[in-house]
Amino acid sequence: MSTLTKILIVLLSLLSVYLCSSVVIYVTTATNYKQAYESLQSEHTALQEKSTGFEQQLEEKRRELAQLSDKLDTEINNLKADRNKLEQELNNVRREKTDLDERVKTLAAAALKFEETVGGMRGDLANTRSELDQARAESIKLTKNLDEITASLEEKMAQLDAATAEKKRLLEEKAKLEQRIAGKAPAFEPVTSTVSGPATPAPTYDSASNVPLQGTITAIDGNLATLSIGAADGVEKGMVFHVTQNDNFICDIKITEVDAEVAAGTLQLVQQQPRIGDVASTTW
Repeated sequence: MSTLTKILIVLLSLLSVYLCSSVVIYVTTATNYKQAYESLQSEHTALQEKSTGFEQQLEEKRRELAQLSDKLDTEINNLKADRNKLEQELNNVRREKTDLDERVKTLAAAALKFEETVGGMRGDLANTRSELDQARAESIKLTKNLDEITASLEEKMAQLDAATAEKKRLLEEKAKLEQRIAGKAPAFEPVTSTVSGPATPAPTYDSASNVPLQGTITAIDGNLATLSIGAADGVEKGMVFHVTQNDNFICDIKITEVDAEVAAGTLQLVQQQPRIGDVASTTW
């Protein structure tokens, strides 16, 4: 092996050691940020590729020296030129290393400033979360109050509807009584009586005469209830029956299916669970 080859090998070894030490120093001193890391990694890869290229060139030179001994002088001159090039590139690498050190310092200062900013943002986030939790609690409280007010309003509306129907029925009875007193009523019509509990329901009347209809609950299946009266008694789809127990409002039944002898509907405004035998009437 010639002296020039040894010198080149030593220079390449020193270059590799210097590059490795530079990378180690940089890795140990730099802040672990993705952008800086990727930039340094790409530059390190480029340097390794250059070093690999130089080693390949050196290996090629070795093969040429073994095969072409008569061209040794020419190859030596070429190697000297390559050495000069390597020295120049080494100087370039040193300058790049200095630039990288400056960039590392700049990134470190930026990292410290960024950490301070993040700390302030975390404090603001904690305050915002606290305010959000308070707002959620207030919203839950307001929603609960709204539900209670809505339920009370629905109950009052049901009571108002029942009172209106009862007032209408009383006015009709009053008109009939006045007609009877004047001698114009054809015959006496019985007034529906309120029955509590599972007692036998009072007679029902034709819907065309606008008199109350009354029956009892014969079956309950979830949100569906069946009544003991049907189309033959004047029940029609869309009618609303009020269910009571001892003059206490229980729920409404809106008729959805009508047969000749029975009718079925869905439960509405449920205050208590209705029972089989409860009285259901178009009025209270």
